[in-house]
Amino acid sequence: MFRTAITSLILFFVAGNTFAQLQLFADSVIKGSSDSVRQQYQLKLTDAMNKFLATEQSFNTSFDTIPSISTVTSPDGLIRFYQWVQPNMEAKTYSIYGMMQVKDKKAKTIKTYTLTDGAMDKYTASDKILNADNYFAAIYYSIIPLKENKKTIYTLLGWRGVDNRTTVKTIDVLHFQKNKPVFGKKLFKAPANMLPVMSAEKCMRVIFQYNAQAVMSLKYYSKGRKIVFDHLSPPKATLKGAEETYGPDFTYDAFIWKKGKWQGKSDVDIRNSHNTDGQKITPVKDSELRK
Repeated sequence: MFRTAITSLILFFVAGNTFAQLQLFADSVIKGSSDSVRQQYQLKLTDAMNKFLATEQSFNTSFDTIPSISTVTSPDGLIRFYQWVQPNMEAKTYSIYGMMQVKDKKAKTIKTYTLTDGAMDKYTASDKILNADNYFAAIYYSIIPLKENKKTIYTLLGWRGVDNRTTVKTIDVLHFQKNKPVFGKKLFKAPANMLPVMSAEKCMRVIFQYNAQAVMSLKYYSKGRKIVFDHLSPPKATLKGAEETYGPDFTYDAFIWKKGKWQGKSDVDIRNSHNTDGQKITPVKDSELRK
């Protein structure tokens, strides 16, 4: 018992020192005096995170004291993402870095994958199957485990700052082939013109791009198994296709999980029996995703 107590005390102090270091690096990635300084600290943060995630207690450790590192765990307790944003001063863009842990219940092991942004735009990434080495980077804030052909797949809702003009939200799909993570799957169907540019049937993931000053709602409701979101439109017809001008038009669309597919439905009534308070859906604001 005495030895266990001493071991626990040592781990407590080690974890405290590790978190202080992670906090310093994470803050410097955001507040560094130049892009080169921020990148240096980003490399230090990545190295420190890799070391920490190699420890047994990492999967269940709270990162609440480091708000600039976003974490989200799947409801089944098998997937966990760790992600952070590096604002680029000169280009006025954002870079996303992170890791993903996958727990194997049978083998009682946890595998860590470094996530590398494939640096693709919406039009390139929408119909591509991707992996951890070249995924369409987004800060995930919701993980939805579902069954498809008796296998568990994970739908991911995410946010991505592009630049000072445009923002992205995405619905991606994580699944596994030969025990390796794969991003993207043809699971979407929708009425014509429900999505701004590409038809849902062609999408491996759905990517919404819109004006950086706008606030888009993209939220999952387990009751009814549906993803409800703002319909995006340009301010005038002549700007159709110029997605940097798009914003919510006060109508809502949804993807509803039916027969192993995300079935699209246009112009849904957001005051319905699936909203227990009978009120309008509260948007997930972009600013809240970076807290």
